[in-house]
Amino acid sequence: MKMKKRNILWMLFIALTLFCIPYTTVSAASNLSYYDYGTKKNVTYTDKQVKYYLDGKGIKTTAPGIIIDGTSLVSFRDVFVNSNIGAEFDYSSSNGVVTLKLNGTTIKFTVGSKTAYVNGKKTTLSIAPRKIKMKSGSYAQIFVPARFTAETLGYKYAYNSANGTVSMTSPMKLYYNGKTVAYTGTIGSVSVDGKAINLGKMPSIIINDTAMVYAYKVFGSAPISAKYNYNEKEGTVTLSKNDVTVKLTLGSKTAYVNGKAHGMDTAPLLVKNLDSGAAHVMVPGSFISSYLGYNYRWDSTLKRSVITSRKEENNNNGKPDGPELGGDDFIPEDKVFLEWNLLDEYLDDYKLIGNTANRKEIKSDEKNTANIYSIIKDSQSTATTETYSIMSTTPFGNVTSNLNDQTLTLHVSNASTNNTSYDLKGTYVGNASSAYNYTDISTDVILNLNQKNMDYSLSLSEDKCTLKVTFFKNYLFKVTAGIKDGYDYITLTGLSKLDVQLIENNYQFILQIANVNNGIGNQSFVNETAESLHSLRTVDSLTIDSNTAQIVIEKSEDATYEVTETDNEYTISFKEKRPETVPSNVSIIQFKMPENVLFSEITHEDRYYNNKFSIYVPGDQRSFYANTFYGYQDGRIKNISLNYDSKNDVTEIIVNTTKLQGYKLKENKGYINVTVGDPKDIYKNIVVLDAGHGGTDPGAVRKLNGKTINEKDVNFSIIYDYCKKIFDAPESEIKAYYSRYNDTKVDLYERAAFAKKVGADLFISLHMNANTKTTVRGTEIYYSDANNSMSKMGLNSQKFASIFLDNLPSAVGTQKRSIFAKQYVVTKYNTVPAILIELGFMSNTSDLTLMTKSSFRESTAEAIYDILQMVFTTYPTGR
Repeated sequence: MKMKKRNILWMLFIALTLFCIPYTTVSAASNLSYYDYGTKKNVTYTDKQVKYYLDGKGIKTTAPGIIIDGTSLVSFRDVFVNSNIGAEFDYSSSNGVVTLKLNGTTIKFTVGSKTAYVNGKKTTLSIAPRKIKMKSGSYAQIFVPARFTAETLGYKYAYNSANGTVSMTSPMKLYYNGKTVAYTGTIGSVSVDGKAINLGKMPSIIINDTAMVYAYKVFGSAPISAKYNYNEKEGTVTLSKNDVTVKLTLGSKTAYVNGKAHGMDTAPLLVKNLDSGAAHVMVPGSFISSYLGYNYRWDSTLKRSVITSRKEENNNNGKPDGPELGGDDFIPEDKVFLEWNLLDEYLDDYKLIGNTANRKEIKSDEKNTANIYSIIKDSQSTATTETYSIMSTTPFGNVTSNLNDQTLTLHVSNASTNNTSYDLKGTYVGNASSAYNYTDISTDVILNLNQKNMDYSLSLSEDKCTLKVTFFKNYLFKVTAGIKDGYDYITLTGLSKLDVQLIENNYQFILQIANVNNGIGNQSFVNETAESLHSLRTVDSLTIDSNTAQIVIEKSEDATYEVTETDNEYTISFKEKRPETVPSNVSIIQFKMPENVLFSEITHEDRYYNNKFSIYVPGDQRSFYANTFYGYQDGRIKNISLNYDSKNDVTEIIVNTTKLQGYKLKENKGYINVTVGDPKDIYKNIVVLDAGHGGTDPGAVRKLNGKTINEKDVNFSIIYDYCKKIFDAPESEIKAYYSRYNDTKVDLYERAAFAKKVGADLFISLHMNANTKTTVRGTEIYYSDANNSMSKMGLNSQKFASIFLDNLPSAVGTQKRSIFAKQYVVTKYNTVPAILIELGFMSNTSDLTLMTKSSFRESTAEAIYDILQMVFTTYPTGR
């Protein structure tokens, strides 16, 4: 009984104790104390303590996330390094720089600074990273903006303000082109005629600024229902509809439409979604849509490929129905393929801008003095235009205008004003002012623009007491294409001069028009009967800003062209076809030969070590060749320049390439065609000839008849002086690249890597031997068994060495010794069959005497060429 009473009393005591303890709410329990090293203050934090989840699982953190000025900050180590995200990091305490690396993205933060760098590009943060030490923690931590960091690294980020949790989703893991990719780009959707397409586990992805879509789901299923066939063995995809068959090959940018070759922006891919385990054929949505008879556009807001059925155009004598802009400015052509005009949705803007020949001045016969009293932003402003009203108590007289950079000055004759400033706070105009000129009784109204490259139009109200200034970006309001004088052409028309950048890419021209409103919308056109212009489409670029219109022109690959510009028109006229078809993997520069020059008189020099080559034409041809080079507008050619050598009376055409390139010259009907491309696309057989030693490294040194002989000089003389004459001759079937072209010491590893750089098939390093015994003489050949795998030619280094040992000594008159496997750098670390020739012993008087003779050096060069020619014949490269 006593035990029961004691238990009861004890329970009552505990209950009373708990009752007396004050109840702590959630918000009070969430209080944190920390020290901010930036402000050097202790902070009591009372806002939400943010918890983070990755793919549905909670991330363990040593400190919760905090919210400052509406932005969540979190310990970068907790969430982005020590979690399953697993980013690499570096932190420098001396300058407060934090570097995070993941999936090819590098972010650099600086504690206390709102400036960050993403892959070297400057960006501004909403809040600066902070160094914080929680009161309950044992060490300071760097807190970074959570959303910015997560999204920059490719993770989806969602914040639930109700419970203070962040959900992050890992990027898709894809496998294509032989690589596993953590896809951090845009996840897109597709709609056809307004109906969303169920893409299952494979949304559209963006590669090379091209929306790649799931071929079968988008085109092979309803509502498009094209006939779809994927040949896994051949890697081909075929889509057919309405007598049009498009055949694609995985990895190739060349498509065949009804058997005719066309170029694409991006090659189709077989993409495996590693998260679902399924593989899908992905194709460029814009290209396929156009050729199957559909319009295509990219909705950047919805991240969606919008495909719509193409409406039949009402061809009205070559001109579809549309608004007339400023009267009939259509010039009759031989034939018109198309004319795209301003869309109805932009007509109000167009009327507001004005359609007069002169929009920059006002002419008036008013005699009274205008009295300007106010400047305001007008309600007529639209999404793409802004109108400002300059108001007077009496009608305006003559008004002229001048736009200089970002300042528009309106000079109003016979007008007065109180000198006043106006804060207009517009998107296009920040502020304005009016200033009275006493000398001629006029007023200058100055409007300061927030943006460059703006256009404008002036107009008067009906009572002439309000001068309206409408600012707008230029409009692309018409595109025409057709045949004139037997050649295809395309003309772009703007309200004012169009800022067009032309990018040539094999089959395509991409026209990027900066600071313009695309008034014609997203259109596409295909004409298989055209000689040069096969298709034309306007597209929404996925990476450039919304103020840039983009037009893709598909042309015949061998068409030359000419660009002409007027005040508001940009025209591309396709000229005579090149005499030869240009393969897609090379480029052609074409120029005429002067009438008094023979092709045999033209010489050239490959200066691959400076990414350039020179072509020498007899005489002073600078004026003849001015602006007459065709077809070099692509990524291979950096620029072309001319230089006249008066001493030798030759004109040097210098071609600078963006990287090391091969080239070939060929005469064709009065023209010189220069084919440029990667060496393996130009030359059938390629070898690197390496002259051993050089510069401060003389190699073996011996004296003969009182004269010092350096091994480096003998090597260089044979390889560069004698071999170069043979290998660089017009009839040579082997292209040689030389690891050194002067008396310079070249790093051994660079010599070995040079073969891969130039796409070589074989590598030969030439040396002269030496021994303590003066009786030892003859030729030895070395290779490395660490680099002895079979090449695509069916040749390995050991066999290559044996062939040279069997043939070289007898050809040059040296004693045949043996081949040896040794780990020399130039043979061991090479990527192709490689040998090192020790031609003779400088320690042997007989061999050394041979080396000094020009006839021996010349015969050695000839033997090297002849043996290589035999090797390439026996083991062809297949090119």
